[in-house]
Order: sequence, then structure tokens, then C-alpha cells
Amino acid sequence: MHVARLLAITEVGKVPPEIRPFVEFRAAMEERELEENEKVAILVIETTSSYVPVFLKDAVSLAELEKRLADQDAKLATDSRDALAQHLQ
Repeated sequence: MHVARLLAITEVGKVPPEIRPFVEFRAAMEERELEENEKVAILVIETTSSYVPVFLKDAVSLAELEKRLADQDAKLATDSRDALAQHLQ
């Protein structure tokens, strides 16, 4: 099982260009209009080049995020879980 770590919490408009496609894909999956000033948490799945964006406006629950990661054979790192807990439902 891979470990997912919090890389950053930033605004959509400040997401690096190499990560932006992951954000746009997740927004399309959620049928969400991207707002450049919207906050997004970016997780990286260690030992891969996969990023998991989590939109903090109308965010999913921590349990839902952990389920989504488990579907990708990943587990949220404890320190990242603690940091995200205050931002998620």
C-alpha cells in the first residue's frame, strides 16, 4: 500500500502547471466549476507521480477521502491526516 502525503494547501490559481491537470480532472469528475481563488489541498502518493486534489470548499469527509485513497491502494499519512482534519468535515 502506498502512502499519501499532504504536499500543499493553496489556491487553484497557484497550483503548479505540472499538477494542474490533476486538479482539472478532479473538478470534471465532481462536475465543479474551478475558481482560481478556491482553496485546494494537494496530496502526493509517494513512490508515484500521482496527485490527489481535495477541494476544501464543500469538502468531502475525512472518511470519504480515506476511502477514495484506499481505492487507489493508498493510505493517508498520519501527519497529513492531522493537518487535513481541521479542513474537512
